[in-house]
Amino acid sequence: MTYKTLFTDYSQVYRDTDRFYHFKDSDLKTRYYSNYLDYKTLPRLEQLSADLAYLREEQKDYPLDYAMVFFPENAELPENIKAYLKAEQFEIEKHIIFSTPISRLKLSQKVIDGITIERLSERLFRDYLDYKYQQRLVYGENFAKEMHVWDQVHLPEKGSEILIARDDQDIIGDVTAWHYGDYIEMDDFSVLENYRGKGIGSALQKEASKGFQYAILISEEVNRQMYEHQGYEEVAHYWAGTRKEESHKKKD
Repeated sequence: MTYKTLFTDYSQVYRDTDRFYHFKDSDLKTRYYSNYLDYKTLPRLEQLSADLAYLREEQKDYPLDYAMVFFPENAELPENIKAYLKAEQFEIEKHIIFSTPISRLKLSQKVIDGITIERLSERLFRDYLDYKYQQRLVYGENFAKEMHVWDQVHLPEKGSEILIARDDQDIIGDVTAWHYGDYIEMDDFSVLENYRGKGIGSALQKEASKGFQYAILISEEVNRQMYEHQGYEEVAHYWAGTRKEESHKKKD
């Protein structure tokens, strides 16, 4: 098992071939990370081209024209693959998997007077949905609405729990904690801008990580210094290609 496979423990595979996993969720048509190919082995150029044609056909009824592919863990992309992806308007990113023993995690020790850290309860569920809706508007109203409908039915997802930070009755931060055996991934982390720098994010992480041995996460190179400062180390990486559709209608 690779580190990368940990992150799909709770995902439903739409199609499993000798070369890739296809993840697809027709209820989340605009969410890239719910619709992508995850390669088991590095494809040849002609295979990649055929696979992208297959993905386009599978997503032909989606409101956005996009594609996302993940390549195998620690595999370097050949130059012909990179050139092809760039010619097809893909952004190529290196996704880095960071991990650390919880005991080495360096978090702020600030005292957060007046702020409550707790697991999401039914009492605050509607407020939480509204909080996430406002956050997601930056990605477009269609996406925010789609996620709002989906969240009402599916949250919290299997294998995860949601922790919130609140000031009186106002939600001002949250994190989703995914449980993978001895590992915990702290995902979809947020703190409202005017509450940042006060130790609230660290308090959320401390509460979420209780009882686990290791923390693990995926990020980009630009965040390396921040995570290494917190005690994380790179344990693996993989390349990802994303072709984005900026409008809410397919191009002709």
